[in-house]
Amino acid sequence: MAIKTGEEYLDFLRQTKPNVYMLGEKVENIWDDPRFESTMKIVSQNHDFAFEAANKDVAAVQSPLTHEPIRRLSTHLQTSMEDSLLKLDLTRDIANRRFCAWCGSNIQTLLWAVTWETDQKHGTKYHENMKRFAELMQKNDWDSSLGKMDAKGDRSVRPSKQQNYPGVRVVKKDAKGITVSGCKVHTSYGPCTPIISVMPCRAMTGEDKDFAVAFWARTDTPGITMIAKPSPNVEHIDMPMQCPMSSAFGIVEGTTFFEDVFIPWDQVLLCGEWDMAALFPYYFGTIQRQSKCSCLAGHSDLVAGIAALVADVNGVLNKSHIQDKLTHCMQMAEIAQGCAFGAAAAGRMHPSGVFMPDPLKANAGLNYIKELTGEHIQMLHDIGGGIIVTMPTARDYQNPALKKLLDFTLAGNGKYTTEERMRALYLCRELSSTEFTGYYMGWGVNASGSPHTGHILVRSHYDLEYRIGIAKEWAGIGESSEWPGHNKGAKDWAGN
Repeated sequence: MAIKTGEEYLDFLRQTKPNVYMLGEKVENIWDDPRFESTMKIVSQNHDFAFEAANKDVAAVQSPLTHEPIRRLSTHLQTSMEDSLLKLDLTRDIANRRFCAWCGSNIQTLLWAVTWETDQKHGTKYHENMKRFAELMQKNDWDSSLGKMDAKGDRSVRPSKQQNYPGVRVVKKDAKGITVSGCKVHTSYGPCTPIISVMPCRAMTGEDKDFAVAFWARTDTPGITMIAKPSPNVEHIDMPMQCPMSSAFGIVEGTTFFEDVFIPWDQVLLCGEWDMAALFPYYFGTIQRQSKCSCLAGHSDLVAGIAALVADVNGVLNKSHIQDKLTHCMQMAEIAQGCAFGAAAAGRMHPSGVFMPDPLKANAGLNYIKELTGEHIQMLHDIGGGIIVTMPTARDYQNPALKKLLDFTLAGNGKYTTEERMRALYLCRELSSTEFTGYYMGWGVNASGSPHTGHILVRSHYDLEYRIGIAKEWAGIGESSEWPGHNKGAKDWAGN
């Protein structure tokens, strides 16, 4: 069976030796470093999820490439609307219970589509490389981090026009492969993955062709260095009462440097075909943002549950203004999930055999829920009250002399003990009033692309001219034209 349990996967990871720095110092062995423990927990749980009785029939799927069960959210190539809908349900559920579903299958699916289009246009062999990569991912049950975002230097100047553009570029090619140098930022999970998938993050011109490069590599390949940022509240990992989320899981972020890294040709997925570079962020902005709708729907579910629990321990759950706030949060979740489902329902098959959601609905839905992320934090403060900022620490409560005072002072709804009320308040505090809050906001606002890029894609796919024509008909301006039918505005695949 291709799927590894969490412990089996961690045993495999311990054989890798990535070059990692944290807080200015080289980490000799990340697998024994407690600062990586919370990230390894979530990596492990994402494997174990496929074995849970309630999930295994959906979380695992038979691969047409390897003819073995694989994890749907990690390595499966999405090939139907049903695939898309099942993935979205799983994503929402995991984001609610574990914060991040880590939909690596989206990256595999978009790479499959882009390499196919590139081969069709340029006569290259990248799609065969991608097929072998997908088979390796599935046979070995690998996870992959994503190297997509360049450190862009002066954003007003194109890559080729900057003297020292820091993005990843090809510095040499020979019969055996290519050599790359440069940097990728926002490498979530990076040190705790065996593979990194690298791709362009923007459209290119002919002068930018050296930066039009995509490939995959093992994270411990010579020349790859990661500067890892500790997961939020990592210093409180031993305080599960006060920091229940941080102590249970966390995500180490990384900045990844490539210094004359050799990539064999069979691992190259794009090299110099600058006119295809824009397809990578385009398809990412379609399939990943659809998943992000479901991810943020799960976060809204999480916030609704936390807010309702805090209201209950405070004895105000049934107050009308509290119910109104909770209902608004519920509606956020359902609208976001509805847009994700709508993007699946309006999606279509790509000629390569994978299924792509509708970009207009995916981007519009994500923009809606992204722009309301701040309301989550405000609601938690509003319902939790000032105590979530001023309350004593868990260590104070664990002091027997102080516990008697706090049991009396911080009592709330009689059906909960004071400790239970404090645990609910600490959970509310962690999401709304700590470093984890900034992390939560970052994942809500900028993960899967900034809101502005979503606005651009919505404008580019929405047929405003057609609607202006309808308005002119109603106003009696110009001549009426025959209705073109319900497929008005449908576009060919971006690479055609």
